[in-house]
Amino acid sequence: MGQGSITKDRIFQAALKQFAQHGFEGARMEKIAAEVGINKASLYFHFKSKEEIFQELFQNIITKYQVKMKQIMADTKDLSTKDKLIAIYQNYLEYNLNNPEMEFWNRVYYLPPSSISEEVVKTTVESKKDFISNLTGIMEDGIKNKELRSSNPQHMATTFYYLITCIDLSSDLMSKEEAFNEMEHCFDVLWSGIKGI
Repeated sequence: MGQGSITKDRIFQAALKQFAQHGFEGARMEKIAAEVGINKASLYFHFKSKEEIFQELFQNIITKYQVKMKQIMADTKDLSTKDKLIAIYQNYLEYNLNNPEMEFWNRVYYLPPSSISEEVVKTTVESKKDFISNLTGIMEDGIKNKELRSSNPQHMATTFYYLITCIDLSSDLMSKEEAFNEMEHCFDVLWSGIKGI
């Protein structure tokens, strides 16, 4: 890996910290440069603007998230429906809790810079649709295998999606252990409502 790539990675880490703490408007190029250990002019050598850093950082985070979600789904393919859903929520929460990249994404989704607001919302909505689509396939298989009761699989998938994302969004109010305990109790209630007879 060349020096330019190493510096770019360090810039992204510093920018992530600035954007997560201060939002897009409050983040300062000089603070990003200082954290990396370069001057502001050197920062502009790598990126033309704060917007460019933000957009590349956001795209990198989305790509990593998509790869992780595909891996989580692939890793569960040979499990029972119940074990798949448990593994999905455990891995999802493990990835999301205390992850500054996900904190950044949550912040920019609710408070996006006006210049890329549409892109942030569109990308987030697409990622939600992909996740629910994968979960719907799991619910359909569960119904077909009589592990789940006959019901609308997309509604089941959407309910499960909102359950895990709400626990994730509430995790700032609790420890990781508490978040997993809350999810376990919520999952038990959900499972009792969707399992096969």
